[in-house]
Amino acid sequence: TPTPIPVRAKGIEARTLMAGTPWQTPVSVRSSGVRGPVVMVLGGVHGNEPGGWTAAEIVAAWEPSAGDLIVVPRANITAIASFVRTWEEIGDLNRLYPGDPNSAFAMERMAAEIIDTAREFKVDVLLDMHESWAFYAEYPVGGGTGALGQTITSGVGPRQGELAKALAERVNPQVSAREQMIVRDGNAFRRPDSTPAPGQANRGRSSLSIGGHVPGLTPVLVEMGQENQALDRRVGNHLVVARGLMEIMGIL
Repeated sequence: TPTPIPVRAKGIEARTLMAGTPWQTPVSVRSSGVRGPVVMVLGGVHGNEPGGWTAAEIVAAWEPSAGDLIVVPRANITAIASFVRTWEEIGDLNRLYPGDPNSAFAMERMAAEIIDTAREFKVDVLLDMHESWAFYAEYPVGGGTGALGQTITSGVGPRQGELAKALAERVNPQVSAREQMIVRDGNAFRRPDSTPAPGQANRGRSSLSIGGHVPGLTPVLVEMGQENQALDRRVGNHLVVARGLMEIMGIL
């Protein structure tokens, strides 16, 4: 019989990823004191996607009624400060999982710390909040990564089969017709395990690969469309998705 995972005492713990470096960023850990699932939320992976990091900062203040809630609101804090996606010299965090603590790319080292945190807390679901420019439904062919707005994609993990679909079904009655979330197949995003060199076309590994490196974890990546959708509305949609996911998981 497996040894039960100890229940963390109720309370708030403040942590830091990449402490002592220019890229250090805070982590909020809220524990309910009641046995339950662990949900991890990432925001600010790309510095020009404010809807994600703004929503994540709000989520960091939520109190779970069961299990634990871990939030990294501003994962790429220097890119956020300059309002750019990222820089080539530090790498693209969402192309560098599972990370490498000895990498020359700062964001590959960040990826390794995110993976270590997910393993330490035995995270069940990781929600990665992003923004794309155009809406997927409005550019269904040939839009590329710039047209992934209003999509939910689940990567490989024990809940991949049903989680994204259940989340879309919960969220869509709460948003407008244009804002309907579309479920995409995360199996299409398996990437090689080698780190892409700067400038290479290879996208590397996104957060959708994290379930392959943290046992029991299912990653979910959500994109909100920026085109003709105000920031406060994008933030609101992210919060609807986050709350819906946590209600499905039973921590709110």
